Amino acid sequence: MRLAYRKANALLNQHISNISDGQTSFHIHYWGFMPNHYNNSLHRHSFFEVCYVQQGTGSYQDDDALFPLEPGTLFCSRPGIWHQIRSEQGLVLFFIAFEIDEALSSADGRKPFQELAAGGQPIAPQEAAALSARIWRTLFSLAESEAAVSRLPMNHLALALLHSFPQAFSPEPHLQAGAMKEDSGEHRHLERARRYIRDNLSSPLHMAQVALELDISPRHLSRIFQACLGQTFVHYIQERRIQQAKDWLLHTDLPIKDIAERCGFESVHYFTRVFTKQLGVSPARFRRSQFADGRQNQS
Repeated sequence: MRLAYRKANALLNQHISNISDGQTSFHIHYWGFMPNHYNNSLHRHSFFEVCYVQQGTGSYQDDDALFPLEPGTLFCSRPGIWHQIRSEQGLVLFFIAFEIDEALSSADGRKPFQELAAGGQPIAPQEAAALSARIWRTLFSLAESEAAVSRLPMNHLALALLHSFPQAFSPEPHLQAGAMKEDSGEHRHLERARRYIRDNLSSPLHMAQVALELDISPRHLSRIFQACLGQTFVHYIQERRIQQAKDWLLHTDLPIKDIAERCGFESVHYFTRVFTKQLGVSPARFRRSQFADGRQNQS
């Protein structure tokens, strides 16, 4: 077992020290995989040190505050903070010490770690720590594996681990920029309906047909369009058809009869009537005026 920890330490410390995702560039001072971590002295760093307790119990001092350590605890020593780890029985501890290379990082890339340094929690709530914990365990299992490990997946895992920290230690992780939120069922249904309408614009597109595709009732579909878009299902489809017709009139030489058919109008006469009512000009006149005012100038 100790051999596995030595191998993980050697592999990551030798090969994963400077990594970047294009926005944030990280310099990793050291990785640590320790099967028996006991007490250390009260000290501080100029960089971040994040630790994950795989097994064992103990305590962590962060300035004047003392926190219990147990399996699954993820804790962060921020730059300039006096801290100390104590354990009578010993901890199985994974840790990483790193800092941001500000010269090679964008403002957006630096911001989450600046906020972490300024006001991050010392101990991550168990639920918030879950993602980091999984990545730690995956990194260790790959590093101790007998099979050869490619640098690229290890780099990606290391980046994922580092980027998991700002949200894990955020006082309000659900409010952090970039945090994924679950869409409402209505939003998902609406997006599916809009995609279906876009892909089948030349078809009749009755409400019952689209509702069946989404496995919801026509009444529910009608409510979704009214609540989310402030317009009826029928009005939305007609609007999409007119917008598509405008685009083809402006950018193609398709005959107006073909455009009417491709946009799902039952006849060129009905198309002309709806188009003229919506825009105050017939399709033919719209095409001529747009050609004179726009397309001709682009040539």
